[in-house]
Amino acid sequence: MDRFIVTIDGPAGSGKSTIAKLLAERDGFVHINSGAVYRALAFALGESVDEERIKGLDLELRIENSSIVVYIDGRDVTGKLIGENVGKVASKVAKLGFVRDYVNERVRELAKNGKFVIDGRDCGSVIFPYADVKIFLDADLKERARRRSLETGEDFNEVLKVIEKRDKQDRERDIAPLVKPQGAYEVDTTGKGIEEVYEEVKDIIRRVYDNRNR
Repeated sequence: MDRFIVTIDGPAGSGKSTIAKLLAERDGFVHINSGAVYRALAFALGESVDEERIKGLDLELRIENSSIVVYIDGRDVTGKLIGENVGKVASKVAKLGFVRDYVNERVRELAKNGKFVIDGRDCGSVIFPYADVKIFLDADLKERARRRSLETGEDFNEVLKVIEKRDKQDRERDIAPLVKPQGAYEVDTTGKGIEEVYEEVKDIIRRVYDNRNR
């Protein structure tokens, strides 16, 4: 099967992973969350990240049940990567060029033949600039914080501060800042339910796929 790549970019809490997971569950895509790799490095190494420590890290990425599962030293740590503390460190280490090169290479290795949906903050702009479909999700800051607070169980006000700071870091970093990728379809998810956003994204993908195969 030829490769078909869909990228979903956007800031924290915009709904990227939720929509990507639905596409994997319902539409035959394999979901790769690039942010999980950054979080894995942050979880394993903290802020003391350097090239030698990354080389010595036993980090394995597997595709299981159409999604990425992260193993460190042979142990599944995927469920431990969602907290905002890990996300805060991940946003800091993501500023480092050698870290981004490492993550990009690992993600590209995973997305070979098949249908893939990749979500993150630079998937359509840097990792797969020639993706078949590029989606950029966004939402109001407070709504994004509310969603993340419900997901992690952390205090809303604390999550709001963390996401606001991460937005600034992600948009202003020198290397691969968060931007709307060239040619991306923008979807504002503010005030929309999951199903509504899913149908909107799916309709975009369907139209592009149909046009490509005419």
